[in-house]
Amino acid sequence: MCLGIPGQVVQMVDGYGDQLALVDVEGAQRKVNIGMLEVAPGPGQWVLIHMGFAVEATDAAGAETALSGLEMMGRPRETSRPPSAAPAAGGPDSP
Repeated sequence: MCLGIPGQVVQMVDGYGDQLALVDVEGAQRKVNIGMLEVAPGPGQWVLIHMGFAVEATDAAGAETALSGLEMMGRPRETSRPPSAAPAAGGPDSP
């Protein structure tokens, strides 16, 4: 299993050659490229997302494991994060 953000497929996005799916990630829906997967996931299936690409298909238990792993790394579960919550480049939180 890779470390990625889990999301649940809502539907395929028309007009992109079956390469894009609308995926629900903690309550926010985003377009995700599913072209790297061997088999296109259907609505209700779970995927792990990295940099806008679905890199692995998983199930609900795998999605929960991925979320738990992200929490251990300090990323809390939340339904939305305001843009102002992200540290600015070169700010005091930057290396």
